[in-house]
Parts: sequence; C-alpha cells; structure tokens
Amino acid sequence: MMKYTTLAIALGSVALAGCKDTTGTLPLDSPRIESLTGQPLLRSTLQTLATGVLAQDRSGVVGTPTYMILASIMGRTAIRLDASEPRYVGETLATNPDPGSFAGGGGFAGFYTAIRAANSLLNALPGAADGAFTPAEGNATKGFIKTIQGLDYMRLIELRDTVGIPIQDAVDNDVLTAVSCKTPVLNFIGTLLDEANTDLTAAGAASLPFVLPSGFTTHGRNYSTVANIQKFNRAVKGKVDVLRAIDRKAPSAARAADAITELTFALGGAAAGAVPSSTFSFGPYYHFVIGGSEATPNNVSDTRLRLNTLVKTGLEVGDTRGSKIISAGTIAAGSQGLLNSTNITCAFCGANTSNQERPLGILRDEELVLLRAQAYIETGNFVAATADINSVRTVYGLAPYATFATKAAAIAAVVYEKRYSLLMEGPQTWVDLREYGLLTSMRKETATDPYNAAFPISRPELNARQLTVNPACTP
Repeated sequence: MMKYTTLAIALGSVALAGCKDTTGTLPLDSPRIESLTGQPLLRSTLQTLATGVLAQDRSGVVGTPTYMILASIMGRTAIRLDASEPRYVGETLATNPDPGSFAGGGGFAGFYTAIRAANSLLNALPGAADGAFTPAEGNATKGFIKTIQGLDYMRLIELRDTVGIPIQDAVDNDVLTAVSCKTPVLNFIGTLLDEANTDLTAAGAASLPFVLPSGFTTHGRNYSTVANIQKFNRAVKGKVDVLRAIDRKAPSAARAADAITELTFALGGAAAGAVPSSTFSFGPYYHFVIGGSEATPNNVSDTRLRLNTLVKTGLEVGDTRGSKIISAGTIAAGSQGLLNSTNITCAFCGANTSNQERPLGILRDEELVLLRAQAYIETGNFVAATADINSVRTVYGLAPYATFATKAAAIAAVVYEKRYSLLMEGPQTWVDLREYGLLTSMRKETATDPYNAAFPISRPELNARQLTVNPACTP
C-alpha cells in the first residue's frame, strides 16, 4: 500500500482532521493526537476525542452542500440557482460533477476525517489510565464509535455508489488503501456494525463515559445508554442491509430478511403497522448553533434553494406533508439551461434563525418504518409492507392502501412516502430512484441531463494516488 503525509490531528469541537484530502488548515499550536503516545488515556481526553469524532461526523453532512443539497438536486427534489456559482446546476443536471470542484469533491474528506478520528480514539482505548473506565464503559465506547464509523461509511457509499470508496486502515491513518467496489464496502460496513453490536452486548447496562451532544439525548431516547445505542446500531445496520437488498447491481434477498429483524429491534419490537406515530420523530439528531465560535447552521436554510416542481405535482390531494411546500420567487425555465421553471421552496429553507438552527434527524423512526417496508417488499411480504406504509401515510390524512398486488406498485408507494416524509433530510429519494431503476425515467431537467447516479472520488484523493480519473474499484 502507498502512504501519504497526514495533517496534524487537532483535538477540539471540530478537531481531529488528519488526511491529505482535508481542505482546512489547522493551527500549528493545536494539541495533537501524537501527544497521547506513551501517556495513559484519561476520561477528560476521551471526552475531547469523542466530541471531535461527532463534530466531524456532522461536518461531513453539512460542511459541504453535497450530502444534503446536491444529492437532492440529482434526486429531482431540489433546484438551486446562483448567478455566481453555476455548478449547482451545471455539475448536477447538465454535466458530470468535477472531482476538483466543491460539487464533485464534497461529501468525502469530512467523512474520512471522522472515520480517522474514530480510529485514533479506538486505538487509544487500550492505553487508558488505570481506573479511568470500567471494562463495560470501554466496550460501550467501542460499540458507539464503531457505529458512527459505519454511519459515515454508509454515507460515503450512498454518494459514490458503483464508483466505490477506500476503506480506511483501522490502525494506520496514513495508509492509502485501494478503492473498494460497492458490494465489498457494504459487506465491510455490515461486519463493522456487527462488531460494534458485539461490543455493546459485552457492555451490559453501562452508559457512555463521556457526554454526548444534546441532539443524541433529547429526541425521545437518550443514546448515552447501551440499550439505546444498540437500537441505533441496529437501525444503521438495517438501513445498510436494505441498501444491500435493493442494490440494482447485486441484490441480496437474504439481506432483506436481516434488515427486517434489525429494524424491528430498532423499533422496539413493534410489528408491521404497529409503530406508534408518536415515536416517528424519535432518534439521534444534529443540533446547530449559528452564533459564537461554532457558527454552524443547518445548510438547508438557503434562500437560493427551491424545490423541483415535481415535488408539488406529485403530491397526493389531502397529504398534509404539503405544508412543507411554500411559494417562493420564480426560477424561470432557461435559467442556466434549466428546462423547467419553479416557484416553490421548502418551508424551512429560508435563512432565518429558526431554520438555521432547525435540528436534523440522523435516522429517526419514521424512516426506519419505511425502510422496513422496503425490506418486506424484497421478501415478497406485501401484507406487512402495506401495513408499514399505511402506518405512515394515514398520519398525514391519506387513505390506506389495499394490500399491494405487485412489487412495482409497492415500490412506487414507498418511494412516494419517503420523498415527502424525509423531504430535504438527505439523499434518500435519489438513492431510491437510482436503486429501483427509476432515475432515468424522470423528466430531463436540462437538454444534456446525464442523470448522475454518483459523485466521483475527490481530486485531492486522486492526486494522492497520482491519478487523474476515478480508478477501477476492487471487487
């Protein structure tokens, strides 16, 4: 394997960046992870390390527009027009994204920074000071941090799809690994999450020995406790197994059955159609602060952001999720080559304090119910799939479906529910359209619309490998 020089890894609320593809410059006098060498890990140091991991995880999601906005544009949910920045249209709906631009190269370094920061934390745990943590607390920490790593790898492969991604060396953060293809990456994530679950089981009734951000403790469950971390872990694993089950290149029906088991555990054991709507908002969240030293807003709070008119024309009459759609200034057809105009946006897209600090669900129960419906569809259990889908749609004023007679009808229904329940909460619709083979059936948004299904490997990563184009991934 090749190696490349890492930047210093700083500790702090936005710390622990350490890879050549990192775009930021860290202060030279920052504390370094190297300073832990030969010194026992203390509880206070673990707090700083864990805070850094979670800060970088959030930064991967909202630190660039890729994950939340550009993927939504490709998924026919959003439009963003900026006279001074045409790449929001040009590199999503007119041409392929450039790996050297924010459009093509985003949603990459931030997630790897979090993964590498997590590796540094995990590698420091065996050197804990005597009595700093109990063995159970150590296992709880390992299980939680590995779950966050699995979450970040999942996001990377959601964005890169068949392009593939590197799997970071767990010991040496300087190692430049080969680019693995989608199937082995999903298999790796599944194994990592299962390892995390084993750690959590060994932790018993312990709690984490560090304080989590408030978004992990105030939305229905406290994810400081092992019991709830296991629910989160199985939720992420269930989503990964749904991705494996519906993978258009290598679908696996066996993974659908696994996903049902995992998602049912994450939902507290509730049967199909029986998850109460009062828990739909439960889950870990990102919180945002627009003032002070943090100054990190929810990046969907963007006055230039519009919704694709397909969002409004596709809405069923009586669906109360239509309240998420409001009128806005018109983007006219012809602007930057767009074929279709729009005059709508999302109710939480304006740049005001409420929207900028609006919490963002990481993986909440409403999504888990619909993911389980997708898994039931893949197993051919249309009765259970219909029950889960109806448990969501009837909350929003719509009549329940009769049991689906065909797989195509069930897929169309679950894609609809996910589009409106999770509107502008991530790339879910884009991923669904891509995996179900529906993306290219959508209308063209520009004359040269390439129906982009993936982002490229970032230019700094390619440069580190002395490459100019995406390498062939390793099966």
